[in-house]
Amino acid sequence: MKEVIAEEVGKAIKNSLSGFIDKIQSTVLSLVEERVKRLEDNVNHVKEKSGERKGCSNKEFMACKLPIYNGEVEPIICQRWLSDVEGVFERTYCGVSEFVAYGTGQLRGQAKDWWDNKKKEIGAEAARAKTWDKFKEPFLKHHSPKAVINIIKEEFIQLRQRGETIDKITGILMDKLRFCDELVTTEEQKIYYYYNMLSDEYREFMTPSKYETLTEIINTAREREIELKKQIERGERRVVEVKPSHTKKARTTESVKKTDAKGGSPSCKVCGKGHKGECRFKDKSCPICGKTGHTTSLCPGKVSVCYKCYQPVHKKSECPDLVGKKDTKESPTETPKATDTSAKQLPV
Repeated sequence: MKEVIAEEVGKAIKNSLSGFIDKIQSTVLSLVEERVKRLEDNVNHVKEKSGERKGCSNKEFMACKLPIYNGEVEPIICQRWLSDVEGVFERTYCGVSEFVAYGTGQLRGQAKDWWDNKKKEIGAEAARAKTWDKFKEPFLKHHSPKAVINIIKEEFIQLRQRGETIDKITGILMDKLRFCDELVTTEEQKIYYYYNMLSDEYREFMTPSKYETLTEIINTAREREIELKKQIERGERRVVEVKPSHTKKARTTESVKKTDAKGGSPSCKVCGKGHKGECRFKDKSCPICGKTGHTTSLCPGKVSVCYKCYQPVHKKSECPDLVGKKDTKESPTETPKATDTSAKQLPV
């Protein structure tokens, strides 16, 4: 009986010991593999920092199907193309010395003509030695000039929803927002810019101060858009076709007087609109200058761009180029004064 018990106990110990050993081996192997992978990642990270990248072939680079840049003088298209190219540099671990050669291989049309002329200007040797950062400086100066960026800033400030869907108007705003870092420095300012851009049917159901991020107010606007569509389907709301307007006529003094004569409300000094009672924008800070007492449209710090010479500070009507032309066209002699017909003598 003792021999049988001893034999069974021995078998049990042997079986459990075998499984225990296998488990230990599996655990040790997984720890070793994880440690090796960490070491490889650290080595690659150090190589990246020191500029030593494993590189990639032209075939591997072209397999990423990068977009072509044709030389449009459009900051949004230009900088988006740069971002796409730099993303491929990172994903393929392209060698630093190959950045310019591979990147400029995607230039076509006027962009290629510009680069060909630049290479002739600096010489072939200097072009091959040029780093990506040094390439981007003249590239952005030519294809993303400050004058055009100033126009984008002006359009960003004046952007209003006029019939566009929420996704479309949000996309337009986000494209322009990347060029307005000095105008919009906080998440709160982004929220107020977005809120002021929306049409009345959205704003009347939203309070910008209750949102903490831009994503939150965008999602609320999307939910409101869905509800508006349901109201139209149920026949509770009519479809209003609004054609996007590129110009906004300012209210003249005469039009304000006519409104007052008809019994309308006077123009508010804070928001510029006619309403009764205290203005709801009175204590809200302006997203541009941070001060209270006015809205974005009436902000004294608002960016103004001349659409003649594309320079800030003055408007087209005040442009020195136009003023100079007007002065040359005018006659140097004084315009003769009109004679008083009543003083003429009647013939005798």
